[in-house]
Amino acid sequence: MKTIEYISVKLLFFIFSRISLKSGKRFAGLLTILVEKVIRYRRDVILSNLHLVYGEQLPRPEKQFLHDIYKNFIYLWMEFLQINHFTPRTLDELMRFKNPEVLAQLKRENKGVLFVSGHFGNFEWLGQAMVIQGWPIWAIAKKQSNQKVDQFITQIRSRFGMKIVYTKKAMQVCEKALKQKEAVAIAFDQDARKRGVFVNFLGQPSSTAVGTAVLHLRTGADIVLLIALRKDYAKFDVYAKKIELPVKTGNLQDDVTAITQKVSSEFEKWVREYPEQWFWMHRRWKTRPASVSSSSPGVN
Repeated sequence: MKTIEYISVKLLFFIFSRISLKSGKRFAGLLTILVEKVIRYRRDVILSNLHLVYGEQLPRPEKQFLHDIYKNFIYLWMEFLQINHFTPRTLDELMRFKNPEVLAQLKRENKGVLFVSGHFGNFEWLGQAMVIQGWPIWAIAKKQSNQKVDQFITQIRSRFGMKIVYTKKAMQVCEKALKQKEAVAIAFDQDARKRGVFVNFLGQPSSTAVGTAVLHLRTGADIVLLIALRKDYAKFDVYAKKIELPVKTGNLQDDVTAITQKVSSEFEKWVREYPEQWFWMHRRWKTRPASVSSSSPGVN
């Protein structure tokens, strides 16, 4: 079965890497209809999350909201299959950096940087863009259960020099990298289960990974939020913001929680403004605080 999965993944990349982005967009449109209307991929999870956050007052009609969420989701994975079109030559055409002065200042400071983002817009292309621009980046990734698929995906992600570290070894490797003035990329917006701290995200107590805060406290690295805002298929505006962190108290637990809350709040602003570009199909609130009943409405 794993061999079939591996061959299928390679075949998809082989096919879609050889068609134009324009054709990829057309195919993604058809696939969106299939996933939304027929497969209805994680529709219950999406709706549960939406109503948990917004109640009955969704920011747009439910049908349209679902369509926009599915479209962004399918666009992202079709773009990943077409990642061979994303090169140093096409970077400026496909991704526009709206405030490059922020990144230029960081380079002048010549110190380690923690780039944080979430499952928003196209985080895969965003990491590639930063490496193309000369950032020595370590990206934290979850190891795939299929070893051959994992090796293939890692090869694609590292084609311009990005270094991949799996979550189990991430703290040690990333701390060393930051102290050597390299950069670390973290997507921090998934449920962290019992390993996380609970902070407020979209109005909900959310178990959130502490790696960003711990690495900052150990190394002093700046924390910079990166956002790839979708404008169209394979077209993005990129924004960078150095996060101003709360004053440290000296209490490790309090400082980790405060930093994690600040980073989450900065990311939340983008999700609030462009909610269709976030991954609502994640079971973001699967882990609940002890004070919240697991049978509460909206828990998925």
